[in-house]
Amino acid sequence: MFPDYPHDPNNPELQLRALIDSVQEFIVLKDGQGRWLIINKAVVDAHELNGVDYVGKTDGELVLIRPKYKKAFDYNTHTDELAWQNGTALRIEKSFIGPDGRINTWEVVKIPHFDSEGNRHRLVIVSRNITERKLAEAALQASEQKYRLITENMSDLIGVTGPDGIVRYVSPSCLPVLGYSPEEIQGHLMLELVHPDDRDRVLATFHQLLNREITQRKAELRCRQVTGEYVWLEANVTRIESEGGNALEGIVFACRDISQRKQYELRLQAMAHLDPLTGIPNRRVLMDDMQREIEQLNATSFAVLYLDLDRFKTINDQQGHETGDELLIQFVLRIQEYLRTSDLFARIGGDEFVIVLPGADETQALRIAQRLCQVLQEPWELANGALQTTSSIGVALYPEAGDSVHLLLRHADEALYQAKRAGRACVRLFKTPA
Repeated sequence: MFPDYPHDPNNPELQLRALIDSVQEFIVLKDGQGRWLIINKAVVDAHELNGVDYVGKTDGELVLIRPKYKKAFDYNTHTDELAWQNGTALRIEKSFIGPDGRINTWEVVKIPHFDSEGNRHRLVIVSRNITERKLAEAALQASEQKYRLITENMSDLIGVTGPDGIVRYVSPSCLPVLGYSPEEIQGHLMLELVHPDDRDRVLATFHQLLNREITQRKAELRCRQVTGEYVWLEANVTRIESEGGNALEGIVFACRDISQRKQYELRLQAMAHLDPLTGIPNRRVLMDDMQREIEQLNATSFAVLYLDLDRFKTINDQQGHETGDELLIQFVLRIQEYLRTSDLFARIGGDEFVIVLPGADETQALRIAQRLCQVLQEPWELANGALQTTSSIGVALYPEAGDSVHLLLRHADEALYQAKRAGRACVRLFKTPA
């Protein structure tokens, strides 16, 4: 430490002394022979050098004065020599057990200075206690290892993109989920894997995160697998703030394969709209489609055919429901061979079916109905043997037979029963009573 000069604010040396004594780092200046020239108060206190004339003494000589610090002085001598041999700044870390029993870690920087002839001149030493920083780094490393262990062993796909949308990290679970290794995905735009129909929605979410409109969002999207097929994923995306909190550092996405759930939802949707036995639309779809047909601004005419299998109940009772179901399935398949893609064919219950023929007039509707009536009399090849049935068909025309769905179906049903009263296996057209 500097000699105890009187306080003089105009003395540069005193100002320098006040400055170095105010810092917590250890500051030491030695000459080329290792003799101590200047130290600050932190060094004095740490080595108990108050009242000791240390100026001009080497570490070896100071050991004789403070032998309890022999290890520290010996370490100084050894690392001083390393710094001189290195020729440039030497940065080292040293850990030791302090008086309180805690492990302390110090970062030591030793900067050698040589004179114009290359001789050792001065050695500047600055030591900083970095114990708290090292503990924080160790905790962070342990945390990172813990979360990496979690992400690398979970089935969900975890990833991180930068603000540019480039994938920076993706967990190993991308291999079983998508068929790609992490290396094949990292460095590429995340959007490249997204189904074309989902990209605009995903991009909009990304921009909302980028512009701080949202901080988190859950979304469902399809991603391409290595086979070229697409898998449904449920993604939780979260904005990562920069350390200062004033910019987007990236986006974390956690994705779960929901393909099975989607298939289940599709089955539920099909159950709501399709007949489970035959796979054709049910009564609900029929009613909705007929209503849309009526509400069309350019709607002119269409025909409604109401048909069933004659004496189906008897067949069902005598040969069993399995035979009855098999007959209904073949009944549907045969009719579909004679319909256009624009025609609607629905099962509304039991053995009752309805066909809607858009744009058909009376002549066209009756011709198609007669043709169906004929082909439905041909034998059925069932598991229990051949079976022959007939069908009756009632026809109602829009708008002559009614301008509502309920009226059209009711009048087509009435025409069907007229066909049955006429002996079955025939077609009848609903006529408005005179």
